[in-house]
Formats: sequence, structure tokens, C-alpha cells
Amino acid sequence: MAKKEIQPPVKRETLTSKPRKKVLISNDFREILISQETSIIEQRIITMILSAIKDDQSIFINTKSPVEEDLKNKQLSFDDYFEGWAHQGVIDFSVSINDLNPNRKMKNSVIQEALINMTNINWIRLKDETINGYKAVPFILEPSWNKKNIYFKMDKAVMQHLLNMSQYYSIKKDLSFNASTNNTLRFLMWLVKFNKLGGVVKEYTQLLKELFIPANKYEGHYRFERDFLIRVKADLDNFNDISFNYSYKDGNYSFVIYNTQNAVGHDSKFPTLNELQIERALKYLKKQRGLDEQHVRVMKKLYEVKGYTELSKHLKRKIEINIKGEDYIK
Repeated sequence: MAKKEIQPPVKRETLTSKPRKKVLISNDFREILISQETSIIEQRIITMILSAIKDDQSIFINTKSPVEEDLKNKQLSFDDYFEGWAHQGVIDFSVSINDLNPNRKMKNSVIQEALINMTNINWIRLKDETINGYKAVPFILEPSWNKKNIYFKMDKAVMQHLLNMSQYYSIKKDLSFNASTNNTLRFLMWLVKFNKLGGVVKEYTQLLKELFIPANKYEGHYRFERDFLIRVKADLDNFNDISFNYSYKDGNYSFVIYNTQNAVGHDSKFPTLNELQIERALKYLKKQRGLDEQHVRVMKKLYEVKGYTELSKHLKRKIEINIKGEDYIK
């Protein structure tokens, strides 16, 4: 049977935001949001854009389902995708003022200032293959507004970053409408990279560097916790699917990531990163090395005495795969 050809989209109308619970952020754009300081109103505009293009993003998410094998083999290229768009690669957007600014809590002048700021040529830096370097481009183009809506355009090059779904993350759409600080989204974009690991340990100055925060912005880690971490954690605890617990020792921060639906609101002791790593390691060893409950208890005691990092150095030495059970423990 001949494969069905996928045709590029025909000329589209202006994109508008849709009522969604979550939006998708590509890894390309995740890194931009970490490095670029954005205001809360800018983050809301970004969320509205991502809501508008979520259906289009799904085209570029590879599926493992056999039913979709033809789609996987005949994946649209970005050039094919944009062929049918108007304005030769420039996409139109329309955003409702009521959706962007519920109950009119923000002044119109604040919204207008955010729109103008997002047209700054230094707002985003993209790779330029023609010079093997980078170029500065505005995130949006030609913003305009009236009492009901704001309008703007987006260049194809920026749109490609939002549609590169080789790796992506989902966040709640309402987060940017409830966050108390603009640091919340930035820190979340940094944190989600470690979600599958359950947490991460970072030296304090390295943490600031990765968050693009000047080393002298806070007077030591106490101020960083008071003015940054505590507020961000409160936002994520209340308005996001994942949040974090943290501890500081000898210049290092340990972060443990947890699901807020299972953790927040209960009088439970959050596990340390070391405890979380041990738990996952024991599950893996039990399955891969055929350990019984007594073996697992022995391994757990070794982990608790040596610590996850130290014992893992020894366990990662080459041990033949066929050595299991009691022989592995020995």
C-alpha cells in the first residue's frame, strides 16, 4: 500500500491562544528562558504563544506507535511546514487582553512596555550557520494593540526554536498567571532537566552561573535563599506539578525534586538526595542482580554507611553481568 503523502499546511489565519491546562517548551527555548531575564507579563505572553502553537508542536513530536509509523517516516521539515504560511515566513498572533490580564490587574502601560521590550534585537540569540556563529533577533515583531487585543508577528527563525520538539518539557499554563516572582519560571526551566534524576547537587557559585545570575547579586547564600529560593519554592508548591526541597552544606546545594500532588500538604519528611539515589539504586540492583530482600537490606546498610556517591564508585567497577544474588553481595 502506498504511503499517504503529508501535505504542508495551507495559508493559515492569525494564531490565537487556546484554553489548555499545559503548554510545551522545547529544549531550545528552555535554555533561552534560563539565560534571558523575563518579566511576569512577558512570561504570560510567552505562555499564550505556546498555547496557540501546541497543536503545531505536536506535528514534530515523534511517536513510537506503529500506527503512526508512516508519519514518522514522512516527517515534515520546517521548510515544508512554513511553505503555506503567509508573509513569507512571518506568523501572525492575536492575544486577548482579558486572557492576558484577568480582572485588569496590570496597567495597559505595563503590557505595552513588555511588548516593546520583546521587540528588542537583543532579546534572543540564535545560531547562524552561515557565519558559524550567532545573531541577535527580536522575539516578536510589529506589536500593536487596542482595547480588546494585542497583535504581533513572529519570524520563522524564532518559530523554529519553539517547534524543535526533539526534546521538550510541559508546564502548567496557569503558572505564569499565579507566580509571585519572575524567577519562578527561570528556575523551573533549570530544574526540569534533572527531574528524571530526582534531584541534583550544585556548588553555589556554579548554580548562580547556570542561572545566569551575577555572582555579586546576593550577599551570600542566605540572601539567595531568602530573596530567590523560598519564593520560587512557594510558587511551585502551590501552582506546579513538581517542586523541590533543598539543603546547603559546605558551599553546595542539594536539591530533591518531588511531585507536589503527593507531597505538599502532608506532614512528611522529604528524602535527601542521597536517600533518593539509594532507593533508586536498590530497585535497579534488585532487578538486575536478582537480589532477595535480605540482600537488599545488606546493600542498603552499605549505602547508608558509605554514602551513595562513595559506594557507587566501587559498584561501577566492572562486575560480570552473570554474577547475581549471594555471589554479587560477596
